[in-house]
Amino acid sequence: MVGVLKYLLVIVVAGSWYAAAFLTYLMPTFAARLPWIGFACWFPAFFFSLSALFRKRWKAFAIFSATWVVFALPLLGVEQQFSWLRAQGFRIHAFPVEGYLSGCRLTEFVEKGLKQTVGDCESWGVVYDNVAYVVFYDTTGEIALPVSQRTPEWKDAMYNYSPKKVLRDSEGRAEHLSGSFYRIGIDHGEFDGG
Repeated sequence: MVGVLKYLLVIVVAGSWYAAAFLTYLMPTFAARLPWIGFACWFPAFFFSLSALFRKRWKAFAIFSATWVVFALPLLGVEQQFSWLRAQGFRIHAFPVEGYLSGCRLTEFVEKGLKQTVGDCESWGVVYDNVAYVVFYDTTGEIALPVSQRTPEWKDAMYNYSPKKVLRDSEGRAEHLSGSFYRIGIDHGEFDGG
């Protein structure tokens, strides 16, 4: 039974952040709690690691060492895997796209003779460090471009979305999720009137 507990701890410690990223849109409340569950499991897993080392159980120690490497990657700045996992979870969440878009607040406009659409689809909670996340739909992709490359038509269409200083007038904030969907983190103090 202790062996099963050890390896269950390994799975939770190594996978909690990764599962949280994947479940961000599928099960947001559970996803927000998973990293804390992983941290809680960190302490007993650490002592099991030391026990394996001192008892010279090299196979178990190698498994725990690999767990710590996987756990430490985000702390070392390696975070691309989270964007990919979050995007995969979002694709499942937003399927079928037509049904998902029906819940979005969209604005259509014409740019360079083509009909384009922008709009916010969902936002959820104030999570870590007072940041709320908004899913934004933009068929032009201009939300991910530098401000100097955004067209006047796009800026006019974005006038009704808040906070303007983040969505219209800042850059480098949009994380591509899938297709024309982007995720934007907005600090609590950046909301209009905040």
